[in-house]
Amino acid sequence: MSDNLKETFDSIQGLFNRCINHAYITLVNGLSAKFSYLSFEQSEELEKQEYLRATDELTQLYMRNAAITDISNYFTSSDFFWDSNFYELLRADEKRKYLAFSVNSFNYSQYEQDTAAYDEELPYFSVVVKAVVLERYLAHLKMRKEDKPKEVVMPQEEPIKQEQTSDIIEVEKAAPPVATMENPFESVLNDEQMKYLAECINEVKMFNASVSADDLKAIFACKPNTILKSKNNRYVAYFFSGLGYRELITSNWQSVIGNNKLFISSQKDSFLNQSDLSSATNNVKEVDVKGKYAIIEKYLKQVKKL
Repeated sequence: MSDNLKETFDSIQGLFNRCINHAYITLVNGLSAKFSYLSFEQSEELEKQEYLRATDELTQLYMRNAAITDISNYFTSSDFFWDSNFYELLRADEKRKYLAFSVNSFNYSQYEQDTAAYDEELPYFSVVVKAVVLERYLAHLKMRKEDKPKEVVMPQEEPIKQEQTSDIIEVEKAAPPVATMENPFESVLNDEQMKYLAECINEVKMFNASVSADDLKAIFACKPNTILKSKNNRYVAYFFSGLGYRELITSNWQSVIGNNKLFISSQKDSFLNQSDLSSATNNVKEVDVKGKYAIIEKYLKQVKKL
């Protein structure tokens, strides 16, 4: 089932990639053509205006289309449809449209005439394409800007050169995402909430062993005290997706768990990967909230109040 789903996703990803690459190359080549006719100062001003324009346009896209916001974390990936939570955030009827779509029916000429031509059959398709193109375009503009000081600093007199060197060092110190490295789940949970959630995990017997608040802290730091085996992958998916939905952890929790090999799957003696978690999440999207799901839901509703 998971392999079939991945094949479907790969086919849709191929459509995304072709449309994105064409639009991105057209945009970058158009900008380069303009630079060839402009002075250095004019080029600088054009770059600034383009950056502001693209940023405003991208911000509006994310504000108007909440389902695509996770794309901002995966725009560099050529497999973002599978890696991101975009599909997970779609409604059930929208998901069915993607799964039922025949890739061979996609007409690129029709799409180029009207980029929204397939948005009914593939919800948000043109919006996702636009968002990824703009994200990559902004990254391109940033890279151009960062490359320029190397050419400009050389002719400067010594005092000015020292000031610029100091500025560059400050930026480099601020740049590394230290908080993200130390907090891969982007958890905002406090000690009391950790203790409460540990009680939830133990009550539903989510894993093959009980966990303490300290154990849970270690898991969220991706440095588990022991490797736990899931007793039911769906409970794990329901628990973590509930935390992500409430913005207590990152919406990319599936990849964090998979990449850091935090849990053993209930269905096989191997680590839970992103594919396993994606399938489990799909299966609990419309599950009846009763039994152990109801217990997890009770804790999830209360935890944010602590």
